[in-house]
Amino acid sequence: MTASTTTTGAEELGAPPGRLVPAGDHQLFVSEVGEGGRPTVFLHGGGPGCTSWTDFGVAIPYFDDRRCVLVDMLNYGYSSAVEYPPAKWAFHAKHVAAALENLGIENADFVCNSQGGSVALVLAAEYSHLVRKVVLSGSEPMHRGRGGRTPELAALTAQLVAGFTTGEGPTREKIREIMVKLEYWDPAAVNETTLDLRWHYLQQPGPASTWGRGIHAGDPEDLEPLLAEVKRRVLVLWGRYDVFATPAYALSIADAVPYGDVFLMDQGGHHMEEERPQDFAAIVKTWLDLPADTNQ
Repeated sequence: MTASTTTTGAEELGAPPGRLVPAGDHQLFVSEVGEGGRPTVFLHGGGPGCTSWTDFGVAIPYFDDRRCVLVDMLNYGYSSAVEYPPAKWAFHAKHVAAALENLGIENADFVCNSQGGSVALVLAAEYSHLVRKVVLSGSEPMHRGRGGRTPELAALTAQLVAGFTTGEGPTREKIREIMVKLEYWDPAAVNETTLDLRWHYLQQPGPASTWGRGIHAGDPEDLEPLLAEVKRRVLVLWGRYDVFATPAYALSIADAVPYGDVFLMDQGGHHMEEERPQDFAAIVKTWLDLPADTNQ
């Protein structure tokens, strides 16, 4: 492996140091916290300025018995800026797999938010040697049944996403508005340091070329045909007040994979790991510590 240490401005805001790890023709920025225990890979969501540290940083202290590997996918944080192909989830999975193989990591647990969960499901189906178990929250891997929790919330989401690049363009306050209205159940949970970090990351080439141009998501491929091939246990951990999809959608994900559990978490939205980090970690770790054997 030829990864080099990288000093970043995010460290001044409390983010851990990291390094750029080769991932095929590109590089992914990876931070590690903790040296012992089972490798646990964290994959972030797709919001403006999100990274695995902004999404999971407040929960990481509760995973101190594990080797926490925080991976930033292409076009996020300091990772390479690229053009997305139509099959975005498979594209991300290919490069995450390459980075993990360069790090010598396999049979890892995955803890993922939103788009990170969709990527982890591809990994569990197509790179299963890398995956022991998958926890996902707020992910929308299937086209069937997805959409806002209510028509009004779906309209609000479309309005805020479309407005992010119009007018004066992306701003710190527009990120705050997305966090308050779309990602969090409790607006008081918005952390100013996290907001500063997200604004900082949005200035980097990858986020600036995607969210900055309004092409952060597109219409990723429908993974429903692939989900039957996920031969790893999956926990769908859902926020009761997630704006982007209903609890019924969480059940549909669990139905689509061979081994799916569901936990509905109250007083939480799309980012439960930030709103209720201690409870989130306790639920996740208890489930991860159960046997991984799919025959049990």
